[in-house]
Amino acid sequence: MTQGGESILSWVFKFLNFAVLVGLLIKFGGKPLKDYLLNRHNTIKAKIDEANKAVAEAEALKAQYERKLSQLDEEIEAFKKAVIKEAEKEKQKIIDEATEFASRIREQAQIAYEQEMKDVMSTIKEEIARLTMERAEKLIAEKLTKEDHNRMVGDFIEKLRSMN
Repeated sequence: MTQGGESILSWVFKFLNFAVLVGLLIKFGGKPLKDYLLNRHNTIKAKIDEANKAVAEAEALKAQYERKLSQLDEEIEAFKKAVIKEAEKEKQKIIDEATEFASRIREQAQIAYEQEMKDVMSTIKEEIARLTMERAEKLIAEKLTKEDHNRMVGDFIEKLRSMN
């Protein structure tokens, strides 16, 4: 029984050889191969679990950051409002201080003006009094005669006697 130059017995022998080889591989290499494949399966499963956990954490972080980003516009707007409000307060404070300072300067200028006016008026009055006295002395000296002078002295003396 030959088939293309080979006998069936040769095929059976090859098949038995192959079966023995597979049996030996399974007997001696089955457990290590099974352990290797099981370890490999567990390692891959653990890595997939870690990856899924990392993806879940990343998604949670993404959601957290998206919430923060959505609130960031509100926080920025609130910060802007607070800064503007604080700037307005500071502006009003500066304006109030400047107004108060200008008021004090006006008061001091008014006091200085009034004092200058008093000094000028006093000087003018003194000058008028001096000029009046000079003019009066000049007029008296021109119009008063020796007789008028003697008569005035006599009248004065008589008034003094009548008082005593």
